[in-house]
Amino acid sequence: MARKPDYINFCNCGLCRPTGAGWGYFPAAEVEITGEPAQFGRTDIERWLTFHFCPGCGSAVAWTPYGPNDEDRMGVNMRLFPLDQLTGIPARWIDGLSASDDTDAPMARTGDGVIGDGKAF
Repeated sequence: MARKPDYINFCNCGLCRPTGAGWGYFPAAEVEITGEPAQFGRTDIERWLTFHFCPGCGSAVAWTPYGPNDEDRMGVNMRLFPLDQLTGIPARWIDGLSASDDTDAPMARTGDGVIGDGKAF
C-alpha cells in the first residue's frame, strides 16, 4: 500500500454489506490491481458501480464507477490488508440502508472509530 486512505467506510447498504468490505477511497491512478479479477454490476437497479472480485476466493477487491463519471475515485477493500497496516486509520460506519434516491442529503453516520481501537473491524 503506497499510502493509507483518509478513512475506511463501512456501509450497510444493499451494495456494500453483501461484499463484507471496508472501503478506502483512492484516485484510480494510485491503485494497481494485480491478477485478473472478475467483475459484476447489479442489474436490478440503475448500475453506477462495477465491483471487482477475486474469481479464486470470491473476495471483493474494489469498485470503480460504471460509465461516464466526473469523479476519479474508486473504492478498495481495505479488509484485504493486514490489520497492522490499517491501525490508526479513522473508520466510519454509514447507514446506507436508510438512504433514499429521492434526496441529495449525505447518508447518516452511525458511528466513528479508529482501526485498532478495539471496535469491530
